[in-house]
Amino acid sequence: MKMIYCTCNISVLEALLKKLEAINVKDYQVVDHVIAKSVKGDPRFDTPVWPGYNASVFLQFHDEEKAKTVIQELRTFNKNALNDTELITCCSWNIDDYFYD
Repeated sequence: MKMIYCTCNISVLEALLKKLEAINVKDYQVVDHVIAKSVKGDPRFDTPVWPGYNASVFLQFHDEEKAKTVIQELRTFNKNALNDTELITCCSWNIDDYFYD
């Protein structure tokens, strides 16, 4: 089982969620209003000095092949970004349990 974590500028959250829906990802959670400092681009601390903020999306998968497909689609999403502020940061890891019973 896999967990995927993405964080992105709030300005691209809607496009990211549309991409996930287009590839039939139905199970995810969104955390809105995340302050962040990334390797690329300016910090987003939602202050007058560092305006803007991020959102985070958590995705979990029983099917590891589906998780690989999603990772590839997210890489493609980044390749199509207009600039560094539209890039998503993504990581994944194995999880021991995933249930909703």
